[in-house]
Amino acid sequence: MRVQQCVEYLSHSTRQAMQDEHEKRLGIRDERDVHVRLADPAFAAEVWKQASEPERQAIRLFVTSSARGFFRKREWDRLSAKNHRHLAVGLNRLRRLGLVLTVRKMWSEIGYLMPREVREHLTCCLLPEAESPSPAPKTLPYYITAGRGLHLDLFAVLLFIRDNDVPLTQKGGLHRRVRQKMAALLSLDRSHVDGWKLPPLADEEPDGLPLDVVLDVALRLGLVRPQEKRLVLAERRVLQWLDMTPEQSWEQLYELAAEQYLPHEGWWDALALWMKRSPQEQWHSLDSMLRSLAEAGFALPDEAKRRVVDEWLHLLLGFGWIQLGTAADGALYWRWNSLPRLPREEGWFVDPAGGITIPPLVPLQAVWALSRFCPLAFDGDLLRGELQAKPLQAFLAAGGTERQAVETLRQSCAHPLPEAVGQLIAMWGKNARQIQLEPLVRVRTAHPGLLEELRQIEAFQPYLQMVISPTDFLVTPAQEANLLALFRAYGYEPQAGAPMREEREAADSTEDVPAAGLIAVDRPWDGYAVENTFPDQWEGMPQAAALPKMWTQHFQSYHPQTLRDLLQRARELELEVQLRLSGGQMWEGIPRQVAVEMGYWHLTLEERSGKRRCRLDEIDRVRILLPDYLY
Repeated sequence: MRVQQCVEYLSHSTRQAMQDEHEKRLGIRDERDVHVRLADPAFAAEVWKQASEPERQAIRLFVTSSARGFFRKREWDRLSAKNHRHLAVGLNRLRRLGLVLTVRKMWSEIGYLMPREVREHLTCCLLPEAESPSPAPKTLPYYITAGRGLHLDLFAVLLFIRDNDVPLTQKGGLHRRVRQKMAALLSLDRSHVDGWKLPPLADEEPDGLPLDVVLDVALRLGLVRPQEKRLVLAERRVLQWLDMTPEQSWEQLYELAAEQYLPHEGWWDALALWMKRSPQEQWHSLDSMLRSLAEAGFALPDEAKRRVVDEWLHLLLGFGWIQLGTAADGALYWRWNSLPRLPREEGWFVDPAGGITIPPLVPLQAVWALSRFCPLAFDGDLLRGELQAKPLQAFLAAGGTERQAVETLRQSCAHPLPEAVGQLIAMWGKNARQIQLEPLVRVRTAHPGLLEELRQIEAFQPYLQMVISPTDFLVTPAQEANLLALFRAYGYEPQAGAPMREEREAADSTEDVPAAGLIAVDRPWDGYAVENTFPDQWEGMPQAAALPKMWTQHFQSYHPQTLRDLLQRARELELEVQLRLSGGQMWEGIPRQVAVEMGYWHLTLEERSGKRRCRLDEIDRVRILLPDYLY
């Protein structure tokens, strides 16, 4: 869960308390909101720099051992059992800073969650510095072919949904014949997803899983949505996605893939983060990367290398994001494929016969506009198209013009557009104009007298050129908005068209709602919600908080019984005491034993240099020393 999603559940007073803690503990004071400050890598670096040892131990547990920064309370108690006092203090201080938030499931089970950005920035503090570039190994081709790119597979699916009717079954799935047609468009195949173990992905039909992944991405990005038992485009969102820069699009897709398809053990997040910050166009050793993670404190399973290859690298290979190679000694190497992130500034090539060749770096929005009147198909990494009469005539019948088609071809053409292509379009356009279908808006009046009344008003004359009955007339879609405004200006309240507008507005509003994906991956924190709490300073250490202030703040003498109680309590809590003997000697240490021997009470004190013993009646003054991290 991201920082902003978490902070939205906190009240203003809770946020202010966290900001006050930032100022008190870290000396940070600015006008930024809490979620902006927590998402700042410089803030995380400052926290790590000033953190006490209990805080650092708690951070390490959340980074290296949690499921995406999440612990159930009973899991935390089990992990911290051996060092509960220190870790309880560390956790409490992280909660007061807002680095860890309390979550609760249906008012019962409690958990702790470190938001995603916080966890990533603190992970960077634990990971070692990137190694200096090593000589590129002589790699051999990998046995699995890389995909052309997730963005291009998505583009192919979006084109199919736009140009074809895609009905849904009663269970919300796709019909088999439609799945077969769509699967043939993809470069992501079964070999890229064979090794997945993340439920329920491992239970899916392997042959259909590549298409499910691409559709899942499209649904989560809001590019498509189910509507009236059909899968349709969210056109506004699609246009926004097409207009994104390659770097923005890649970042969005990588974040989604890491969030949805990465296994939940703590070391996987560190692996994905390590890969993301690795230099491009440089080969990286998988063995070296896993060794560095182990040295940073991450507990890797024995089969870590195999799992990384099967469950993550093959998927990234299918998305077209990385290249894999095997060195002569059998070691596996990987490197980023820079093609999906390069600026798309190339143009296509058009031959005089209407054939079009489109390289991978042509802007997608230009290819999308071209596809409205030219059928396209993938040929390896290239897209190929051929101008045909029927698609062009359908484009013209839907309201397009010959000039728009020619301009679309010319704007992204890498060379002067052949004149023969313009002549070809003009010839097909001439034939298309023999029969044209045009959309019109029908206006219906309540009775013939009302239409006659409109005829008498001069301002309505331009809209009454197509009267089709005593009560009805037609206007073009371009005239609709002006006509509605004119009706209201003359005191009429038109009702026709309002339901359609409401339907369109409702459809547009659904595009802004985060959509559920096709694949529902069970996550440990599902069902938990952030609780609006700010922990007390002593929460998690009630025994220390319950100590009399006289015992901790005053260096004085006590009644023998009170002295025994004080020392016994310090022994139970493993707290240091400072005492002065009647001879003037000063001792500091942890009481290990308070017992009667030969009729006298004796104290065994453990200091840094060793153990000492004395009789209680030799103690003149004493106090309990609370560790600095408790304040």
